[in-house]
Amino acid sequence: MVVTRSVPVILTPAQEAALGRLRFALEKPAGVVLLCGPAGVGTSVVLASLAAELGAGQPAGLPIRSVAALVDAIQRDLPIGDIFLVDDAHLATPDDLAAIGTRGGSDRCVVLAGRGRLLTLVGRDSRIAPRVRLRAIVPPLTLADTRRIVESRLGDVGPEMVRTCHEITAGIPAALVRLLDLATVPAGRRLTPADIETIHRRLDLQAV
Repeated sequence: MVVTRSVPVILTPAQEAALGRLRFALEKPAGVVLLCGPAGVGTSVVLASLAAELGAGQPAGLPIRSVAALVDAIQRDLPIGDIFLVDDAHLATPDDLAAIGTRGGSDRCVVLAGRGRLLTLVGRDSRIAPRVRLRAIVPPLTLADTRRIVESRLGDVGPEMVRTCHEITAGIPAALVRLLDLATVPAGRRLTPADIETIHRRLDLQAV
């Protein structure tokens, strides 16, 4: 199975920085590149942006594969290209990672994206760790990043509102967008930090 993702419109500064590191890493033709970050910070978004750039001119862009799909293709000697992108690589077993990192071929470039556990998995495996050429990390949003996103969605709501949104979501872009999607109030009334706290509690209840 090949996974393709929509192309993002706007990247945060941290996501742009990670994408820039990936571009730099891919200037060399072979090796393993890691893209990591906590859940919700947008590693998949960065990977989709890279896929769109690399696959420019192709109808579906460069494919983003799952670990299982890529391991299956390698084991069956199917064509996989010179560069392959793998999302959710933190879900891989050590043997799967080794198959991707070694049997994928010494002349290929592999980009593995996933959560922080991926760094641990790779670091513990002598079969793949020596092939890692670069690590790109996507950190949570800074307070300034959160302010830009909040103000782009809600207008100038003041520093207290921005701080409340930032603290509630811990700088995780996916959590912030989900919160702001629900941040509506009756016409004529200004949204307050208390409203944001209430919305956050409702989200927590929905997640249980």
